[in-house]
Amino acid sequence: MNLYFANILILCILLLNKGEVQKDMNNLSSFYKEKFDSFLFYLSKAKEMNVEDIHKLRVDIKNIRSLLLLANDLGVEEKLIAKILKQVRPVFKYSGRLRLIQVCKTIVEQDNITGHKKIIESLEENKLQVGKDLNGLVGKFKIDKFQKRVENLGVALSKINKSEIREAADKIIHDELDLIYKLWASSRGEENYHEIRKFFKIIKSILNLLLSLNSDAKLANEFSIVNETESILGNWHDRDVLEQKLGTIQAMAPNSEFKSLVREIKNKNRSEKNILSKKFKQQMLTHFLKY
Repeated sequence: MNLYFANILILCILLLNKGEVQKDMNNLSSFYKEKFDSFLFYLSKAKEMNVEDIHKLRVDIKNIRSLLLLANDLGVEEKLIAKILKQVRPVFKYSGRLRLIQVCKTIVEQDNITGHKKIIESLEENKLQVGKDLNGLVGKFKIDKFQKRVENLGVALSKINKSEIREAADKIIHDELDLIYKLWASSRGEENYHEIRKFFKIIKSILNLLLSLNSDAKLANEFSIVNETESILGNWHDRDVLEQKLGTIQAMAPNSEFKSLVREIKNKNRSEKNILSKKFKQQMLTHFLKY
């Protein structure tokens, strides 16, 4: 091969590689933009207080926080990340209060215990006040500033290549698993389950990002296992918050009949919670503590 054609071949390879890197970078920015756009969409629907919409709003914020953790590890401007986190934090806090009440109401309704309407009425009163607080917060949310910050984040992300992303993502997953193992080893009681769930959520978000950049059977299987584990913990947490809420309602019960009703719901809820706890332990032993 003469020198001229050799140089042409090298140039073609470089251009192809550049195109592949650019594709990866665009995919990274697009993935982030998709999550931030989804957050704004469900933020706009928050005033309706729909159960599923509030749930999706909180899922989006959790995804955003995990993705910003990755962006921080990739060296994106810390002040920019801090400003985005500061802006979404109050929304997460108040939507969480509303979500808690909605979850409690849904579980009490589905368990269908005689006389549960009294509990529902108490939860509804609480929901209206919390919903009012959330609506006031949503009305003050500065969307223009948020979108500008997200746009600047996208520009910074467009400069990062695939190898950097994978290296940072693998480190975060490894660190989160280390924290999970430490919490598991320190006490196998339920007091650590909520914290463990938070770390699984971060891993889930990062794996989802990696799958969007590169379809991979091994990654897809890992995502499926993490997703199932986090879902079990999510259902356990729903039962846990209901238990706490019922304790508050029981303490304020107007008469013995009402206390008895609350006690019956609490017993059924505890039974379901124990089943989920056993499922989580089995999941850990099967997939995460084999070696």
